[in-house]
Amino acid sequence: MDTNSGSVRTILHVIDALNIGGAQALLELLAAKTPRSRYRTLVCVLQPDTAVLSRIEAAGVKVFCLNRRRPGIVRPIDFISYFYLNIRDITRICYEHSVDVIHCHLSDAEFIGILAGCCCHVERIVSTVHYPALLPERKSGDIRNYLRIRTTRWLYRRTDTVIAVSDDVAEKLHTVFGLSLSQIRVIINGIDVDAIYHTQPNADLLKSLYATSGQRLITSVGRLMPPKGHRYLIEAMPAIRRQYPNARLILAGDGDLRRPLEARARELGVRDIISFLGSRSDIADILAVTDIFVLPSVSEGTSLALLEAMAAAKPIVATDIPGNSAVLRHATNCLLVPPADPDKLADAIAQLLKDPPTAAQYAQNAYQDVCRRYHIDQTISQLMEIWG
Repeated sequence: MDTNSGSVRTILHVIDALNIGGAQALLELLAAKTPRSRYRTLVCVLQPDTAVLSRIEAAGVKVFCLNRRRPGIVRPIDFISYFYLNIRDITRICYEHSVDVIHCHLSDAEFIGILAGCCCHVERIVSTVHYPALLPERKSGDIRNYLRIRTTRWLYRRTDTVIAVSDDVAEKLHTVFGLSLSQIRVIINGIDVDAIYHTQPNADLLKSLYATSGQRLITSVGRLMPPKGHRYLIEAMPAIRRQYPNARLILAGDGDLRRPLEARARELGVRDIISFLGSRSDIADILAVTDIFVLPSVSEGTSLALLEAMAAAKPIVATDIPGNSAVLRHATNCLLVPPADPDKLADAIAQLLKDPPTAAQYAQNAYQDVCRRYHIDQTISQLMEIWG
């Protein structure tokens, strides 16, 4: 396919949905901050969930919404049609807009975007793997996982680069899909550190969070899904409440586990001190009024929410898992605890609440680390080396 005659190259980002999430937050930053002098950015979203669409368009980026709901494989004709029509439409976009690079984000976008790129012979095909859970949770020996491994391996070998957002994700790509290490590039999803750091607390926001002046706010940000470990944080709250009656837990994010988590909070007698906010677009504002940020994940790539908490200079408690320990330093810029351990979570949160000077020092160290290592400008510079 013909590339642009000038020096500006066209990048088409393909993503499953534009709901609120880490991959979408990265795409929003890329839309705003990728240098216009070198690149024209386009976005194609497959599914109808478009919560952050307006923010990407506000950056002057054209978004193509294919608006197709993903059918289950139990409806094979609809399932095949979903993939075929999306590949056809992305191929058309590539030809009409002289796309040089297809950059895929999330699983459906990988299958569809890589095949579309092969069909129209774009110059480069890139895929970013945002999460360490590479396969659906199924019983050992399930043939569907075997087929997925074989298909994904075949697809990845038709890309120029597979980007992993952490060393842990890179290692799993190598061991699960057999990718050569030379094809994998680790690039951390950076954030807009300055914008987050300078966000000021808002008294009106406190009221909307059902919080009152003087309450100690413990915040966790992430989808309410099993890998995020919210259950263990909720189970830590009775112990926190006994020591700090003025503590309140803020959960920003939505997902399949919302009702079970609310039920568990009621069972433990702490539902009245937990605010389930659902999906939010004002995370920087929420962090600005937060006292302690907690990331209780049992599995994680590189959490954008964690980086944002570091940029907000907040004391952090997180689980000691590969994605987190690659970013954090125990007893230097955070406290790390074992995953799936409510008692240790409660102890660490209480330790920071009762020792404000140490908590403040950890927070400042975290801010300095995120400035040095995880600014979005660094991420874009590394991506530009791949895009060409």
